[in-house]
Amino acid sequence: MCSTITTKIVTTVLGSIIQKQYMAWQKLQNESTENLIEYIQWSSDPAYSSTADDAFMVFCFRFQLQLLKKLIPICKQWNLDQDYTVQLGEKVFDRFRKYAGSFNKDKCNKEIDTCVLFFLFRIAQNLLPGFKNEILGNDLSPYIGDEEIIKDFPDMEQSNMQPSKLRELKRIQEIIQNALDRLSPKHKIIYLTYKMHEKDGYKLPRKLLESLRSELDLSQATIRSYKKDSFDIVDTYLKLYGSK
Repeated sequence: MCSTITTKIVTTVLGSIIQKQYMAWQKLQNESTENLIEYIQWSSDPAYSSTADDAFMVFCFRFQLQLLKKLIPICKQWNLDQDYTVQLGEKVFDRFRKYAGSFNKDKCNKEIDTCVLFFLFRIAQNLLPGFKNEILGNDLSPYIGDEEIIKDFPDMEQSNMQPSKLRELKRIQEIIQNALDRLSPKHKIIYLTYKMHEKDGYKLPRKLLESLRSELDLSQATIRSYKKDSFDIVDTYLKLYGSK
């Protein structure tokens, strides 16, 4: 059911918005995406709120098909059907409208429509775990409560993996270690702990975060900064030295 995008789905993603202003938006159909985003930000100004509504309509029609193509297989993996895919699409567009000002075209290295799609995909990724929780009415946390701080790499010598695979993993581990050696021991602990335990769309468990703050004597803001520094330098090293 989730493998095909129907005309009904593509239209429905806009929900009740379509019924409220079916034709007025057409005068903006040829506006650039950059202009549409600017107009959308006028929502709070009564003098231009109707223009903002029209711009949002055009924006939705412009990107809904590509967004749904991305959401359908993702929702299928989470056992969510087409109706829920449509609901998630509506939430993504609503969130974009609310925070349209946070889209910075100056950071875009590609064609602006491509950047907008990536921006929408990130919104969807952030919304999806909470969206499923909301639907099922339960806590879908992937954590079980026994997560611990990771201070060093595992001892791979005790593994039963094939020698060739073991050599490759040790090579990658050495690259990561060399990258982390450029930073402090606290950076390494933060990197390994997040790498081991962090799940897509979820923060680390509160108990584990409290343990990190206490163990390292760092604020949560500093931990976030250290995490970014460590992940960035490891990514750089892997790009430079990871490929044979």
